[in-house]
Amino acid sequence: MPTLRDRLAAARAGWRSGRPSPWHPPTPPSRRWRAKGITSRRQIRPTPTTGTDRPGRWSMIRESVHTAFQGLTAVAAVAALLFTARSLDYTAEATDANREQVRLVERGQVTERFSRAIDQLGQPGDDKLSIRLGGIYALERLMRDSAADEPTVIEVLCAFVRTASPRPHRVPHPVPASPPDVRAAVTVLARRPAPDAKENARLDLSRTLLGLDGVYIPGADLTGADLTDARLTDADLDGAILIATKLANANLIDTNLTEANLRFADLTYADLGGANLTEADLGRANLGGADLGGADLTYANLDNANLLGANLSGTELIRANLTGADLTGADLRGADLTDANLTDADLASADLRGADLTDANLTDAKADERTRLPGGTTAASPEPTR
Repeated sequence: MPTLRDRLAAARAGWRSGRPSPWHPPTPPSRRWRAKGITSRRQIRPTPTTGTDRPGRWSMIRESVHTAFQGLTAVAAVAALLFTARSLDYTAEATDANREQVRLVERGQVTERFSRAIDQLGQPGDDKLSIRLGGIYALERLMRDSAADEPTVIEVLCAFVRTASPRPHRVPHPVPASPPDVRAAVTVLARRPAPDAKENARLDLSRTLLGLDGVYIPGADLTGADLTDARLTDADLDGAILIATKLANANLIDTNLTEANLRFADLTYADLGGANLTEADLGRANLGGADLGGADLTYANLDNANLLGANLSGTELIRANLTGADLTGADLRGADLTDANLTDADLASADLRGADLTDANLTDAKADERTRLPGGTTAASPEPTR
């Protein structure tokens, strides 16, 4: 049992260490605070956060959230763009694939149509005429639907015409009329969709003999075609393009060639009697020995044309351009040359008896002693007359 001395020693030790002794009650907190110089409980409370720090902290939080939101938005936008781009690529690929499929289908249809038309065109016999006509017009439709096949169709139709209307060793007079299928083929060729294309320009109708009287092809394009000895009487070729076309010995009586383009055409010994050539272009055309009696050449262009020995009697040449034309030995009796331009024309040996030269321009026109002028007189010299 501890003695009083032991208790006092333990109490003293506990007081020094601040720990309560089992034999001494603990020191009240107020005494300990006062011992440390603290006089109030308020002095030991934690210092509260100032009002100015709280908004700053919330502002930082808001900025962080806003920045994160912007980042997420940018990521979403990039993802959307990538998805859209991929979708567009897929759509473009699908569209290209569909187009290729359509093209292949159309190509197959064109091939089938072409084969069927060729079969129809090759049907022989008069009783198969309607079938051949169907084949010709089927080829025309194909030519209009497929520009790439136009050259092939032109070759096929030209070959058909050459086969069906071969030129005989001796040309009969008059030239017999061509059968309906040949006329139809020539008509289709003359109105082909793209005649200006280089591969479609030339029509190979060589070694043929065509009887196309009364054919109706206004605006026809027969550029460079060989229509030698062809019969085209009463045909309607209004505005036709016949540049460099071979029409030697052709029969063009009473044909309508109004505003037709016949530049560089070969019309040697062609019969154009009574033809309507109003405003036609015959520049540099070869009309040597041609018969133009009674034709209407009002406002026609015949610059540098060859009219050597041509028959122009009774021809209407009002305001026609005959600049530099070769009219050597031409028959111009009774022709109306009112206001015509004969500048530098060669009238050697030409017969102009009864011609109307009112206001005609004969500047530098050439004449010789065999030139017969209106009134029955002859040129006194080869000097220019007016």
